[in-house]
Amino acid sequence: MTLRPLLGALRWTLAAAAAVLVVWSFARVIGRELKSPTAADGTVELTVMHWSGEGGQEEDRIVEGLLRAFEAEHPGVRVRRINPGDTGSYYTKLQTMMAAGEPPDVFYVGTERLASFAAAGLLAPVEPFLAEDAAAADPAALDLADFYPATVDAFRFDGRVTGRGPLYGIPKDFTTVGFYWNADLFRRAGVPPPAPDWTWDDFLAAARAIGDLEDPDGSRPYRGAEFVTWPTMVRLFLRTWGVDLVDPDFRRLRFDEPEVFAALDRLRSWRHDEPRTLTSGKSRVAAGASVFRTGRVGMAGPFGRWVVPGYRQIEGFEWDFAPLPRAPGRPPENVVLTVAWAVSSRSRHPRRAWELVRHLCGPEAQAAAAPLGLAVPTLRAVAESPAFLDPDRAPANDRAYLDQAEYARTIDWPADPKFEALLGSRLDQALKTGDLPLPAAIDAFTAAWENEIASPLARGGFPPMPWDRIVAVTAGLGGALLLFGLAWWWRRRPGRLALREELAGWLVISPWLIGFLVFLAFPIGLSLLLSLARWNGVAGLDRAEWVGLANYAQLLGHDDRFRVCLRVTAYYALLAVPLGQAFALGAALLMNQRVRGIGFFRGAWYLPSVLAGVGVAVLWRWVFDGDHGLLNAALRPLLAPFGLTPPDWFGADAAWWGPPAFALMSLWTVGGSMMIYLAGLKGIPRELYEAAEIDGAGWWRRFRSVTLPMLSPVIFFNGIMAVIGSFQVFTQAFVMTGGEPGDLTRFYVLYLYNQAFEFYEMGYASALAWLLLLVTLALTLVVMRGSRRFVHYEALQS
Repeated sequence: MTLRPLLGALRWTLAAAAAVLVVWSFARVIGRELKSPTAADGTVELTVMHWSGEGGQEEDRIVEGLLRAFEAEHPGVRVRRINPGDTGSYYTKLQTMMAAGEPPDVFYVGTERLASFAAAGLLAPVEPFLAEDAAAADPAALDLADFYPATVDAFRFDGRVTGRGPLYGIPKDFTTVGFYWNADLFRRAGVPPPAPDWTWDDFLAAARAIGDLEDPDGSRPYRGAEFVTWPTMVRLFLRTWGVDLVDPDFRRLRFDEPEVFAALDRLRSWRHDEPRTLTSGKSRVAAGASVFRTGRVGMAGPFGRWVVPGYRQIEGFEWDFAPLPRAPGRPPENVVLTVAWAVSSRSRHPRRAWELVRHLCGPEAQAAAAPLGLAVPTLRAVAESPAFLDPDRAPANDRAYLDQAEYARTIDWPADPKFEALLGSRLDQALKTGDLPLPAAIDAFTAAWENEIASPLARGGFPPMPWDRIVAVTAGLGGALLLFGLAWWWRRRPGRLALREELAGWLVISPWLIGFLVFLAFPIGLSLLLSLARWNGVAGLDRAEWVGLANYAQLLGHDDRFRVCLRVTAYYALLAVPLGQAFALGAALLMNQRVRGIGFFRGAWYLPSVLAGVGVAVLWRWVFDGDHGLLNAALRPLLAPFGLTPPDWFGADAAWWGPPAFALMSLWTVGGSMMIYLAGLKGIPRELYEAAEIDGAGWWRRFRSVTLPMLSPVIFFNGIMAVIGSFQVFTQAFVMTGGEPGDLTRFYVLYLYNQAFEFYEMGYASALAWLLLLVTLALTLVVMRGSRRFVHYEALQS
């Protein structure tokens, strides 16, 4: 009995199973996409998306309870909740769902994203819903007069700037900002507590007094205040002095006005001319809200209510909240920072979605969230109630948040998020880290912004992307290619038995082939088309605009940041590739020794290469921190006898020492290359070494004349992989520096990510990706071309 029939039946069974699996998988996906949001029994399905942030599991529990209460009140509605976690993950997930055409019906939107989302047509105006409720005399109707006015205005957008125009969300909570102060340090310094009408002069006097405090050993470890220089807080600081850095219509920058420059220079001098008045802005680990919890900083801010849940865990000292200081002779100023529940413009049940928003922003919902302490209720009645004003919990001065809301205003930003990002990046170099003089930082921002608005992409008026013609041409080319392939196959068609085997083979590989075409080839082709378009990545592809080669013209002729990022990446590659390969080869030579326990050492060397990238990057950030890092702590006593100081790796010295720091960090993950080298070393015949020893060759001559030539194919492979990998650095820079200061550690892929997911320039990011492909391809070809001289293949020599 032959096994041929049995094997044939098994082959066809596997092929049929593969085909069924493919059909079932795609049917599931298509069915889910086409599934009606209304169930067969008439139940309406709504999707809600939010983040937890500083509220953690408690905020998650509160939202879940509110949604279940809504379902109980509306038996015909079922709500599905999505919580990606922090705000960064939230907006990435939200952008993906929007681009796919399936956004959640109801979701959080912060004021920082309002302009981008509203300009793209992704948010439904809510005033028509309010009008319908009022006309129907709905008892659950919301009255905007019950909200703090500034919180409502924060979600208006007129097509250019926020703060005016149609309303696109209902604020769920808000905060004003001020300074949290350490009552124990104030008492030690003999400084009176902040008064409701205190000024910047009072603030400065308190900060100086606290900074001069001494411990019994004579040291002065205290600092007067932590002052964050986020763009919103810088503009708020300027407003307290009656000025702003830009006109209301964002057409003219006002840095040339003496009052604006004087106010900015005042803030700069507090930090950099008086070392103990404000905390150092150079450290990336001892900064922000957390530094206040050390008990060695007198004040911290301007912060809002979001730090309260964390500060309530402080047990070592007494603290409270003070309103934002005012400039002498000026009225008080403040800003409203708020988050709203919004309705998607693509919701299939907009009325039901609005009813859910109304429920989530109503008195009961806000009263349930108020005790968390994370924010201030936007409804006056709830904010004034014991649900928020709890005298038994810190801070004691809860009333200050409400008092400031009476005169607080929104700080509007243009729809283009690059303005705020560039402003924060450049001003931080003068106001925070002190890496640049203030005039140089202002000039850098002005040049960057003027270059941005003068780019080929800024003129606008581009035609819609001709998707119908693109689809027609693609279908025509695909059909012609298919006919050509069928004709070629028909002329060379196999016999009946071979044909059956060939068809079975195609069926077996069909899951991979379809997956390759749908999930790899199609996205690659689409990204090439998008590199010729302008698309924000959140609206549908039908909103894409045809720009031709404008993205590439902007990249190569106008984008100075692109050139900086390319230079940073090339500098890193020149250091990391040879250093990493030498280190990996050296480790492999050590691991090739015949000693007891060598397996353990090999595993120990390889283990770091498989550890989580984010966690490792956080640890390395502590190592390379300029003020508190472990590496600089070890280098200081070694360099001090020579009158030298360790470099500020990611601060003032980042231009020269930033990429080398990342190159040193990359040595942590050479385990993969080491294992490949080790496998190559194991494949070198022992007889070659014995012959060399007989000829009197020492260890260096054996290494140079035997090991390196025989290992050259492995060196060639590892070298190419290292070159490609050096142009794909992302996680380390994203976690450790964010590309700062001044783009001096902004690697190519990080810049690509910024364009796609922070500035919503998906077409521009696609052009960056294709240019990266060309660069890595060119470098790979150069290496392959040069390999003919130094790569020796044993099989070819015989």
